[in-house]
Amino acid sequence: MSTAQTLNYISQKLNIYLGLFMFIFGIIGGLWNILTFRHYSLRSNSCCTYMLIGSIASLIQIMFGLSDQISNEGFDIHWSVTSIAWCKIRYYIAECASLTALSCLVLSAVDRFFSTCRQIKWRHLNSVNTARQICIYIIIFWMLVTIPILIYEKRIELSSGKRLCVNSSIIWLKMTTYFLNLCCHGIFPWFFMSLFGLFALKNLRQYHRQRVNPLPIVVVTRMARLDHQLTSMLFLQIIYSIISSIPYCVEDIYSNLTQTTMKTLYRQAQENLAHQIIRLAFYLNYISLFYVNYLSSPIFRRISKKALRNLFKRKNDVSRDITVINHQTYSKRKNLKISTIYGTTHM
Repeated sequence: MSTAQTLNYISQKLNIYLGLFMFIFGIIGGLWNILTFRHYSLRSNSCCTYMLIGSIASLIQIMFGLSDQISNEGFDIHWSVTSIAWCKIRYYIAECASLTALSCLVLSAVDRFFSTCRQIKWRHLNSVNTARQICIYIIIFWMLVTIPILIYEKRIELSSGKRLCVNSSIIWLKMTTYFLNLCCHGIFPWFFMSLFGLFALKNLRQYHRQRVNPLPIVVVTRMARLDHQLTSMLFLQIIYSIISSIPYCVEDIYSNLTQTTMKTLYRQAQENLAHQIIRLAFYLNYISLFYVNYLSSPIFRRISKKALRNLFKRKNDVSRDITVINHQTYSKRKNLKISTIYGTTHM
């Protein structure tokens, strides 16, 4: 086996074993993340609303994006080229989900900044209803922006007989490379997440400096602890997202700039291996959300365990608990009514 064939073989096995491992843990983490952020103790927090929508979008991206890469590069099964409808829809949904997930991460950083502001006019924006409306607008916005994918994604057949699902428009290809991939997946999220994250950190430091032993005993409420840990979770997600996204943007630009360059088989194998590693690393943006939250926040760990126990709790046990509560309530009301009658008769 030649060196180029060895590198291609490594690329294939990497997608099969590492890709499947990431896919399984990504699905588990995504579902658990959604279950946790839907818990009643987190529903009233606007930052958790952004994280919930981002978790749903990340799960969709794993299902439509990572699964397609595993089937194409690992098992050599090209579902996208067998159906023109799936060729268009798969890339459209994956791109919308990816951009929505990153947008929700940016909005979470903006929300943390608003929550640490002392001005009431900014804190009013830190509400669940506002967060839900913004998420709806963001989803509609990316659905409209990525409509050209449904138009220009087409199947082509190479001289070797191999079929590919590619972009048929040069203009839209440049837009995808330099606007969606470089700016929307890279520069814009990095800039705004870092900017509002630093602003939130500055507000927190000012708040703690002004609050030096105001009382002999400082009582930290549960909501204050939750806000603090949400901020810590968000900072870790921002750092991890920037680190894993930089190689993706650089590699995408390099691939498009050298698209017409004549390359040897060995160089093609090298670039293919690097391409597979970078793409798998990029999917860690969507896979690692739950695990970063779980490791960085004790409150999130406790709520996630409670949400999982409630999911697997038997319905009979829940019905029995409700029956007992209703019975006890009825008994208390009955005893209260009897005692009231006796009191009236005695008088």
